[in-house]
Amino acid sequence: MTISRREFCYLGASASLLTGLSPFASRARATSNDPKSDRLFFDKSDIEQIRANASSEFLGTLYRDWSSHSPSELSEKLDAFNESRDIIGDFAAALESLTYSSMTQLIDPSQERRDSLIEGIERFIEFPFWDYFLDGPNDAIGIQRAATAIVRLLFAREVLDDEIDSKLDRRLLSAIAEKGCLPCYRTVYGMDNPDTVKGWGFDERHADYYDIDMSRWPEILGANNLRAAPCSALGIGAIALRGHDPRADLWLETAIASSRRVLPLFSPDGSYFEGISYAGYTLRTSFGFFEAHHRCIGDIDWAKEANMEGIVEFILGVQMGLQEDGSPDIVNFSDAKNSVYPCVPSWIARHTNNPLAQHTAENASKPYYFLDFLWYEPNRKSKSPPAALKNIHNDLDWILTRSGWEPDDAVIAFKSGGPANHEHSDRNHFIYKIHGERMINDNFGAAYDRRHAHWLLRQTEAHNAVLVDGKGHHYHNGIEGTNESLSYANITQYHVDGDTTWWTSDATPAYRIENEHIFKVVRTVIFSKPDIVIVLDQIRLRYRPQPVQLRYFPDNRDNEARLNIDENQFSIQRPNATLHARVAARSGASVTKSVLDLPQENGVFPFIQISSEPSLSHEVLTLMATTPGQSGKSPTIKSKPVNGGWEIRAGKFKAILKTDRITPSVDIA
Repeated sequence: MTISRREFCYLGASASLLTGLSPFASRARATSNDPKSDRLFFDKSDIEQIRANASSEFLGTLYRDWSSHSPSELSEKLDAFNESRDIIGDFAAALESLTYSSMTQLIDPSQERRDSLIEGIERFIEFPFWDYFLDGPNDAIGIQRAATAIVRLLFAREVLDDEIDSKLDRRLLSAIAEKGCLPCYRTVYGMDNPDTVKGWGFDERHADYYDIDMSRWPEILGANNLRAAPCSALGIGAIALRGHDPRADLWLETAIASSRRVLPLFSPDGSYFEGISYAGYTLRTSFGFFEAHHRCIGDIDWAKEANMEGIVEFILGVQMGLQEDGSPDIVNFSDAKNSVYPCVPSWIARHTNNPLAQHTAENASKPYYFLDFLWYEPNRKSKSPPAALKNIHNDLDWILTRSGWEPDDAVIAFKSGGPANHEHSDRNHFIYKIHGERMINDNFGAAYDRRHAHWLLRQTEAHNAVLVDGKGHHYHNGIEGTNESLSYANITQYHVDGDTTWWTSDATPAYRIENEHIFKVVRTVIFSKPDIVIVLDQIRLRYRPQPVQLRYFPDNRDNEARLNIDENQFSIQRPNATLHARVAARSGASVTKSVLDLPQENGVFPFIQISSEPSLSHEVLTLMATTPGQSGKSPTIKSKPVNGGWEIRAGKFKAILKTDRITPSVDIA
């Protein structure tokens, strides 16, 4: 009988496949190249620098936290998982504990911790599954948990080195192959060949985790950040298994090919469609494989496979100063929450000698990951961002513009562009931060599950955007998760004139999907740095007059936002700044304040709403100026309709905004 290559890869258990190979599998390698190293993560000569990193000001706080965990915690976490069988929560927590303990053992070894790590590895080996996904009723696949298990267990193996005896090492490699690599291979193969998938789904224990239809998930996940984790872990596992498992070369070949499908997910200019957090996840998982491949095989220059300089510039472009705890604040479009970890720009600095990458590692990243300790090199040359990065119109059709790089400097991030996994219904929405305050905010906390009330935070209603007849633009119903919608918007003009930047975005295609009467939804923003923001919204309808609403949300995570209204004026107060605004409209507009109808235990979301009565044509002008503190007097803010447009003044900024043409124009006085 002839067996296909794929069928061969699913055959049997590791025990039979390992028969006849070296009894001490961890020291054998079969490779056509002379490897630079036989270690996946670090050489022994690196340990001195890793230990120095752990005691440095930059990474010391993280290491002190990790090393404060008792060696017995790993056993406790494994007990919790053994009781619950919750792979999503308790298994992940056990893997994190394994990582903390492994890093502590590398920095400050002890017999007690060594024994707990070996016992922990024994217990991980015994668990029947390392992930909660299946293809069909029986075939385990690995998307995140199995991928993490491969990497963290192999890191622990490398830390322990000769402390692991040959029998345990063989059993560990067998488990890596069967419970890690094989499920990850099935996942990547399914992404590449969706027609072969029987049907992805959760196992019985986790069946109710999401209310979701996974029939298209091989295609959806194959084109987003969740391709990176299984393919990269598969590659790392395959390198470890070369010479031990006959499937290793195929798995490595698959990981290389799949990685070359991950990297094009980044735009040519280095920007990433899912946002900064998911860019970070994609890169740190991918770079783990690239580093292992570079160290052990070395026949691909992975740093040349994507625009690494552009990726660094994207990371810097989406910075928004600092959070209260001193960690980086970021443009949180989509479901983004945090900046990258230092390992990402550190790897780029290591492999490209880019001093901007070193600056990014030290100033725009948040230490949290085990590779931070391995890859950060404090003595690399660093340079500050160039002036050109103060104004960015990237390939995603996002505008990122700032007055500077200090925590109190002003930043605006504006969302135009097309669909993306993890996106929100947020075309023509923007964020404005100044004096360390998010005066116009992108709300955090959107639910991933459509059954949750906070799914509302994904909708246009929860963004600084336009509603037509109380409804936003198109968004899906969440039945497939947080996948892309059909909504498009386009930047139609973008200009930089000294300290003033302005642009126009046309979101008509996104709104017309849900409302056939819509003819035009266009927003123009003028940013006179640092404290003047002018927004012009133009909405046109056909056949049926409809009302229009505009919303502006402040940051209220600390319940310190204060909203005030005085006829056509409003103000938003935060502890360190006040935004003053005046509204004008061709057909009249009223200003009110309200709160999203959501359970308040997870936050209160107040907003300003500007409303125009039903009409076929709406033109609403919102002029904003900010002052530091809560008692600052508002600068002069006024506008006057003139033939074909508006005459505007805000502080020292004066201009004529012409609106009687397809694309508005700005003539600065």
